[in-house]
Amino acid sequence: MKRIILGMLALVSIGSAEDINTKWATNENCQACHQNISSKWETSRHSNSHFSKNDLFKKSLEYMVTKKPTMILEEVKVACAECHNPRIAKSEMSKEDKVGLLMDIGDTKENFKGVLNTKTMQNGINCIVCHNVDEIHLDKNKGSRGLNSIKFGSQGTMFGPFDDAVSPYHKTEQRAHFVGDNPQLCFVCHYSSKNENGLEVYGTGKEYDMFHEENNVTEEGCKNCHMSPKRKGVASNFAPAGGSPKERMVREHRFASVDNSNILSDYIDVKSHVDTQKFIINVKNNTPHKIPTGYGLREIILTVKFFNNEDKELGKEQQILAVKWKDAAGEETIPHLAKSIARDTRLDGKASKDYAFTIPQGATYAKYTFSYRLISEDMAKKIGVTDNFFLKEYTFSETRVNL
Repeated sequence: MKRIILGMLALVSIGSAEDINTKWATNENCQACHQNISSKWETSRHSNSHFSKNDLFKKSLEYMVTKKPTMILEEVKVACAECHNPRIAKSEMSKEDKVGLLMDIGDTKENFKGVLNTKTMQNGINCIVCHNVDEIHLDKNKGSRGLNSIKFGSQGTMFGPFDDAVSPYHKTEQRAHFVGDNPQLCFVCHYSSKNENGLEVYGTGKEYDMFHEENNVTEEGCKNCHMSPKRKGVASNFAPAGGSPKERMVREHRFASVDNSNILSDYIDVKSHVDTQKFIINVKNNTPHKIPTGYGLREIILTVKFFNNEDKELGKEQQILAVKWKDAAGEETIPHLAKSIARDTRLDGKASKDYAFTIPQGATYAKYTFSYRLISEDMAKKIGVTDNFFLKEYTFSETRVNL
């Protein structure tokens, strides 16, 4: 893992790292004109991308360092910031920096503490990150490179989907990567990435591309599902003198997750039927990528319980859709440290599958739930996650069926 991180650090950023003017540092100054956009964004995981607001991210970094003593925590944080916080002011770490951090020489530690904890970084993937992207230079063969796949514009210019936007606060220009269903901006950080052992630790964009290539279908993009379909509204509350805010076709900036949307129930169909002594549950994935996708510790859990006429539970079975990662010793680990994949039971894009459960004798009805976890219970304990957002099991479908 150290090799890949050092390789990442050695790259020269296409988009130059720089200090962000307080005028653009957070979404606070954007709210006056973009109230709805800002409020929806605040519910998203994009607003929590910094390690101080993301316990799973923070504990994963710390776990990596405990397993790889030659790593420096600050070094890993800088490397991961290329996607988690692309406006980091210092995107490379020199040998002198590493020595200073290891030996607590001079002000190096304090300097990096400042670099890694600016207001902009703590504000997450915010307005100045996405809407200041002037050009995208994504090499899909290399996977997601975040900061190293984009060129930022000047801080006084915001880019978006409209060619006639006017603001009293900043310059505005249209860019193709905001127009229509183009997924390229999403792919900058959500395409794919491999660890030092060649294992793909996430590959949502790659899964998306593979589905479209194999099925020769037209592009759908990420925006309809993870933002919203276009609907009438205003992108800005700013109104020219004597006028009203311009009505447009806009999308919500919620970047849908399990806690701020119904994305799972909206895009996964679950049906059941009885076949002799088997209770069959069919799961259909209506997305163009695997489920679950993204960070490799996520799980979708199908739980079936059988009951008799007296409501006594007669049996319980589960099917878990997930990837199990193993280290060199064969122990379960996080994706970035994995040497092998023990199993991958995820469902492919647009695929459906039947799961069969044996009906116990005397059972008269079944209850099944479909739920989602951002990390398995065992791995959460192993790396020390304590935030209930990541420990919670999110149930999005619960059904009773007479047998």
